[in-house]
Amino acid sequence: MSDVFEPLGPLMEPQDGPALIKVAAIYARDAHGRALCQLRDDLPGIAAGGIWGLFGGKVEAGESLRAAAVREFFEETGIVIAEGDLGPMVQVASQTLSNWRIYVFELARPVRPDEIRLGEGAGFAFMTEAQVRDYEFISTYRQFFEKIFD
Repeated sequence: MSDVFEPLGPLMEPQDGPALIKVAAIYARDAHGRALCQLRDDLPGIAAGGIWGLFGGKVEAGESLRAAAVREFFEETGIVIAEGDLGPMVQVASQTLSNWRIYVFELARPVRPDEIRLGEGAGFAFMTEAQVRDYEFISTYRQFFEKIFD
């Protein structure tokens, strides 16, 4: 399956290949339309520690973007989803790491708080648009939310 992600902002080199580090993230919501967000661990060695973002992570060698998104979502939330539950949304270049690109999928079904068994991160929250605007987010995800809220 070939996914088409809308570019969000300029996509610098590399466009693809072994130098490009890909991250698959999931934009999930609850039944009220609030965005599921992850508070990143604030520990040594954790990038963007103590800052909010989406659930997701690096694509491993030989892994598709969809497979990585499904795996990371399960590892971080304990929720089992299928690749077919995901729709491609945007791709955005990291604003701090030049060879990193984040690919955001939308989860087609709502998530309930009682489904979540946090496996990674310091916490999670379902946030309204106003809350997302008020909290500190990783710049790449801030850019993502600005697009979907406009």
